[in-house]
Amino acid sequence: MLVVVAILVILATIAAIYVPKQLNEAKKGTAVTGCVTISRAIDSYYASVSNPGTSDEEKLPPSPESLVNPGWSTSFLPDGERSLLDPWGKRYQFQQAAKEDGTPYIVVFTHAPDGTPISQHGAGAKARIQ
Repeated sequence: MLVVVAILVILATIAAIYVPKQLNEAKKGTAVTGCVTISRAIDSYYASVSNPGTSDEEKLPPSPESLVNPGWSTSFLPDGERSLLDPWGKRYQFQQAAKEDGTPYIVVFTHAPDGTPISQHGAGAKARIQ
């Protein structure tokens, strides 16, 4: 009986060490997916025939909230305001950038509690946050 209890304690200790790390990695993956979702919503906003913007920069959403309530269409985000929150409860941030051809686009990003940058391009060095 003591041997069984000792084995269970060892397994519980191992689980207590590795499970939080795996949960944090899963949240990072969820954050990347959230950035991709918002990025696609930005692309839809930009390409919408109802978009009143005339230049490339004017066609980009002026704020994250304008994806939820653009004024000329329904929400571009599947869960409305909740789509703008990362897995840790912080709002995703926007940063304007330019593609190689000079076309403006928005980098959607956040940071994990351990400081890892996350964007629609990936996590860590892949995030391409300037």
